[in-house]
Amino acid sequence: MQPHTIAIFGAGGHTGRHAVSHALTMGLDVVAIDLHPPKDDERLDGVTYRAANVMEDDLAPALEGCDAVISALGVAFTPSNALNPPPLYSKGTQRIAQAAREAGIRRIAVISAAFVEEQPELPMWFRGSVVAALHNILAEMRKMEAMLEAQPDLDWIAVRPGWLLDKPATGKLLVGDRILPKGAFRCREADLGHFLVHAVTSGEHVHQKPAIGAPEAHEDESLAALGSELAEMAGLH
Repeated sequence: MQPHTIAIFGAGGHTGRHAVSHALTMGLDVVAIDLHPPKDDERLDGVTYRAANVMEDDLAPALEGCDAVISALGVAFTPSNALNPPPLYSKGTQRIAQAAREAGIRRIAVISAAFVEEQPELPMWFRGSVVAALHNILAEMRKMEAMLEAQPDLDWIAVRPGWLLDKPATGKLLVGDRILPKGAFRCREADLGHFLVHAVTSGEHVHQKPAIGAPEAHEDESLAALGSELAEMAGLH
């Protein structure tokens, strides 16, 4: 049965906002779960807003009435998080999965990253810079994936996007099994949000790790562009 009400953790984040918007266009009911929900005048029609601390609260009540769960949570890349990332992916996702089980929900889609596994399509300079800098955060994602694999009673999907890009959706994602398709090492956040909704509503990719991305213009795939983005994320400019 196709889910009708989707809970989205991290609904106010970059990818989460796109997932919420796309779910609404599909006629779905959305339960947006964030640590700090938006003010009343910033809320969308068709969305139920609930507050929850993923690391501390009992999450089952936040999932009441939901048929499927999306975790759009992510750890920001900062120097401190790169050295010692919070266990948001491992412990946080485990708590979400447990709450889903308690609420009678089987289907859950989460954001991982293509770079948790060797990716032949990545430029060498990208592997030696960005992937290396994300080492500890990627280790957290691997723990998350292993935790999900140990729970076959859940219809989980661990989506592995390429390097994220903040641009409008194209609807032209390429999808590979664990490995990014040839020529695709970037993934637009909007396309990722759409794919997460598709994953939990369609039933495709259950117990899989789809790697998603698309070719982009040279200026978005260059060393200079990605170096600038990484520096901005780290608060260096």
